[in-house]
Amino acid sequence: MPDLTMYDLAPSPNNLKVRIALGYKGIRYEKIPVDPMDRSAVVEASGQPNTPVIRHGSMVLYDSGAILRYLDANFSDGPRLFAADRKAMYAIERWEDLGRRELYPAVAKAFAVFFRRAEMADCEAASARMHSGTERFEARLADREWLVGDAMTAADITTAPWVYYAMVPEKDRSKGIVQEFFGANLQLGPDRERTRDWVRRVLSFDR
Repeated sequence: MPDLTMYDLAPSPNNLKVRIALGYKGIRYEKIPVDPMDRSAVVEASGQPNTPVIRHGSMVLYDSGAILRYLDANFSDGPRLFAADRKAMYAIERWEDLGRRELYPAVAKAFAVFFRRAEMADCEAASARMHSGTERFEARLADREWLVGDAMTAADITTAPWVYYAMVPEKDRSKGIVQEFFGANLQLGPDRERTRDWVRRVLSFDR
């Protein structure tokens, strides 16, 4: 049995980031599905209600960014998520920050509509923000497959899941009400084919 356990709330973009990282690094793990209406197991494991949470031996960790750094520091046999080179590391962190500033707000706004904390019309503004927020990604991917260097890194893993929720394919919309809602209401828009292809490459590691 794997000695790493993940408490996974499947529709969450932050959980998606960790599943991609685990798949990319080839780390075997046990997945414990989390009911969004019952976080008691998560609270018992970590002392707080948010996912993702991992347990590795006696170590318990939450927050997707912290988990990615932990995985890279403690599972060094697989491909690296971060970089030994300082310039490359700064570049990865800049893309992470850009995702938080430009992509996350669009998905957060759409989630507010989903939870009835905002009006349906706000999805149009969220889609427009996602489209403008991916302009730099589309330009960056003009002559490369990945945002930093020649292989996937945390720059890709932490940003592509946000974009995925603006391009949920038909085949994924039957997975749940979240995917169905986002597939119908958050749209990436035209002239983002390189970005779409990049998201598909990153999401292929969600296992």
